[in-house]
Amino acid sequence: MWASCCGLLNEVMGTGAVRGQQAGFGGGAGPFRFAPNTDFSAYPSPAAAGANIVCKACGLSFSVFRKKHVCCDCKKDFCSVCSVLQENLRRCSTCHLLQETAFQRPQLMRLKVKDLRQYLILRNIPTDTCREKEDLVDLVLCHHGLGSEEDMDASSLHSSRSQTSGFFTHPFSMSVSVSSQGELANRRGSTGNGTPLRTPGLSRKRARASLSDISSLEDIEGLSVRQLKEILACNFVNYSGCCEKWELVEKVSRLYRESEENHKTQGEKMQLNDNDDNLCRICMDAVIDCVLLECGHMVTCTKCGKRMSECPICRQYVVRAVHVFKS
Repeated sequence: MWASCCGLLNEVMGTGAVRGQQAGFGGGAGPFRFAPNTDFSAYPSPAAAGANIVCKACGLSFSVFRKKHVCCDCKKDFCSVCSVLQENLRRCSTCHLLQETAFQRPQLMRLKVKDLRQYLILRNIPTDTCREKEDLVDLVLCHHGLGSEEDMDASSLHSSRSQTSGFFTHPFSMSVSVSSQGELANRRGSTGNGTPLRTPGLSRKRARASLSDISSLEDIEGLSVRQLKEILACNFVNYSGCCEKWELVEKVSRLYRESEENHKTQGEKMQLNDNDDNLCRICMDAVIDCVLLECGHMVTCTKCGKRMSECPICRQYVVRAVHVFKS
């Protein structure tokens, strides 16, 4: 009843307003009667306009009791519950958590993976290539170092603009002093301790671990899980069933002992004949220690097997090559 009365009142008021504005049409404007369309509005509804303005952490809409704040680090919108006020600066919980670590690697390694990943996602940094926690820490340190460098560049640019009058009055002396300071800094960085200076925020690109880096079995115990996996993957050893570090250490130790035995047989043992069945059919130098999948033929060493696109016996496409240990 109430809905029908409101609809009738709306139609009467809308028709009267239109008729009052369209006096020029007169009585002959019957077929062209103008009625307000309630389904269309030139202005968006308040619910639709505020649907996208939500807190990035909890996902709740902002209100009088849940005010909107902008994080000073990631520049995203957060509510008062999901943000922290410190030194007149408002930060979200994630940025505040990482700020407390002072971006030191040991402190960052103690954080949870979801916090590190959330910190990178808030800055629109892809984390698809990160497989381990150490990758996330390296990415955080790299981004933090680049951000600090940009701040330093901005501050140096501001100071140089403020000193333009002195620069134009003494251009030659200023250029000489700047160049001499740069050379002095380079000399200190390169010859101070025999090593170049390192930016604290930037992480160095590490070379992939290989079996040639190991000099004894004791060195294997000091390797990290990532380095152990890199060595096994480089030598085509499957480690999918390994759940503990000692299992990876055992596989790498076995691989190291076998490689040492192969080096001994190649160096000091007999001059191997061409008819020896244990020789690789490609290089005729190393021992056969690789199986080609999916055909299952064992005719090559690991080094030659990873270069094969098809089996030399059955010409079947090689999906992958797997290292085989001797019994």
